Amino acid sequence: MGRVPNKKKFKLAKSMSSIINYDLETEIEIENINNSQASRSSDVLPVIKQLSSADPTERAWAASCASNLIASEEKIRRLLLSKDLIRLLIERLTDEVYEVVYECVGTLRNLTAIGEYEICAEMFNKDILTPLNMLISKISIIIDNLLKGISHKSDPIEGARKNIWIFTENIICILWALSETSQKVLRRINNMNIVPFLMAFFTQVEKIPLKTLVAAAQCLHTITDDNSDIHGQFEQNPQYVQVLMNVVNLEITTNLNDDHILIKVLCCGIILNLNSIIVSPISGTDFNIYINNYLKSCLNFDIEIAANEAKEVASNIKISDFVTKHPKDDLPTAEEEKLISINSKLTILQLALELLAKICLECFSQDNDNLQDEMQNDDEIEINDSFKENKIMDIDDQVSNTHDQSLLNGPEHLILNAFATDIISDLIRLSKPTSLSYPEQLGHNVIPVKSVVPTITESLAMVHLRAVECMNNFFLTMVDIVEEKWWFTKHRDAAKYTWTRLVELANQVAGKGIKVGAEDPGQKMRGTVLEALVGCLWTLARGLNGDMPLVENQIQSFIQCYKSTVSESMRVKLIGTLGVIAKRQNAIEDNKLIGTFIIGIIRGLSDLSRMDSLSIECIAESLNAIFDIYADKDFDYDEPVFVHEGYLHILESIADNVHNITNSIDEKKSREQRLRMDEAYINLVEFIKYKKDEQFIK
Repeated sequence: MGRVPNKKKFKLAKSMSSIINYDLETEIEIENINNSQASRSSDVLPVIKQLSSADPTERAWAASCASNLIASEEKIRRLLLSKDLIRLLIERLTDEVYEVVYECVGTLRNLTAIGEYEICAEMFNKDILTPLNMLISKISIIIDNLLKGISHKSDPIEGARKNIWIFTENIICILWALSETSQKVLRRINNMNIVPFLMAFFTQVEKIPLKTLVAAAQCLHTITDDNSDIHGQFEQNPQYVQVLMNVVNLEITTNLNDDHILIKVLCCGIILNLNSIIVSPISGTDFNIYINNYLKSCLNFDIEIAANEAKEVASNIKISDFVTKHPKDDLPTAEEEKLISINSKLTILQLALELLAKICLECFSQDNDNLQDEMQNDDEIEINDSFKENKIMDIDDQVSNTHDQSLLNGPEHLILNAFATDIISDLIRLSKPTSLSYPEQLGHNVIPVKSVVPTITESLAMVHLRAVECMNNFFLTMVDIVEEKWWFTKHRDAAKYTWTRLVELANQVAGKGIKVGAEDPGQKMRGTVLEALVGCLWTLARGLNGDMPLVENQIQSFIQCYKSTVSESMRVKLIGTLGVIAKRQNAIEDNKLIGTFIIGIIRGLSDLSRMDSLSIECIAESLNAIFDIYADKDFDYDEPVFVHEGYLHILESIADNVHNITNSIDEKKSREQRLRMDEAYINLVEFIKYKKDEQFIK
């Protein structure tokens, strides 16, 4: 399993807005509209017509009504959009009456929240950014006047102060959504110079409403991601990074809520996006330490308790009952607020996990040289290992108490030690399924029973996935970047124990059985998390050089998993994992079991008519596994398995077909596959020659 890449458009943050500020509440509103309003297609034409009315009250009403209609049902929304709704709303952004502009901005934001590329693309093509840029310049003056206590008489928009914060939030959210549409749109936004506008909110956080701060942070987090133009604006204003760091370090003693935490986590993400340009006043490494410590504190949320609370709350209410109990404009009940809060915490947790994975991916790579020097010095330090034979301990104790404390004094490596001593145990805990994490497994072709709280279930499953991905990034860093595989060599017992726990987690996720790539209805996330766990096990196996605590039938379970899955990426991970396990000495029967399985895959290449069931990736991984396993005749299993079972003859028999398969791959269309198979074929030819020479010498 490769490192989890930094997601360019950061969809988690985007979905976070949809879930935290929109999902459960909007679910209630949509049902209200569907049942009480009973929207009809005949409502559309009056709305479109009234947007061009001479009466500003009617124009404002039409924009507000359009907002309700687009939320009611897709058919009505499509009809409105076909009547050129977006163009009409954008034209009204320059309306002389503020109430009309306010309603149009709100409706446009609701359209972007639907998350369809075509909607945002049409807004851009209809030149929404020109009037938005004008509005930003005006609201900046209004907010500045408001915060300085200057009379509203000098405001450039009359009457805007009464709802300026909601108005501002809506504009920022539109920009945020548009920035995720395409590079062309993003470049245009870059030229609007919105960074000073957004950063101004963080210089006076105590005076700015939380929802506005959240919107500004989300927008900044998106536009700073791999965006050299925006990075240049931060380089010209180095004080901005310290402003963001001040927000992360801000102590909130009263009325702490989810939005406070979300703002801080997003600021961590913005700083991480700027990591490559951070210089003074503090080095980038030190910033990363502060960020890592804060993100680590976000992992303390107990997802099992949250799942149980969500089920208890859901048992007392039904979303369909909200329509009859509460008019549209009523505030959510205490039960509804509880569900919204639980989901908010889960989505914030997802973001924290993504950022920690990013720290593994980027920060450790940047500090590779320093880490290697430190690890070399550490070789002379005695390790205090608290693991004892046959003693069972909790994962927190098992993982935490075995790590070398001496590195904690090295400021450049506090992050490394935090992962080793604390974060890994948290990641394992957060990977463990709760009672609400996945829909019940009812069998093939059975209509799934929906979770009692579907949104919470989706969020829990995503937390598990992000935790596993973060773990794998740490393991990969320890295997591929840090010299001598520090975590695996200095804390081998902890690594072995982690293997055992991840195998247990994989069994729990698999439940009654899952066919990855062709999951039963409602079970896709179960399959996705299971595949991620297998990727983690592959990396752990590499780090431990195959020296992991296998239990009875575990190898056979991996083989059976390969046979039951239709996901090629899952199959590659299983072949890779088995290939590492097979390299153990003093385990000839295990090697024979794995060797027979992998050579069986390769033997299938002798009949090209069966190639449809075998991917290029699986072919290459199988060949590479054989090359690695049987690379030396001195391995105790080489003669009884490779030689006596006739593997060399099998490899010779399929060499020409491997060459033909390789040549059949279009280098222009599938460059990576072609390069991988070119390498595999060249290695196959050399390996056959090597093994022949080896046997001749013998």
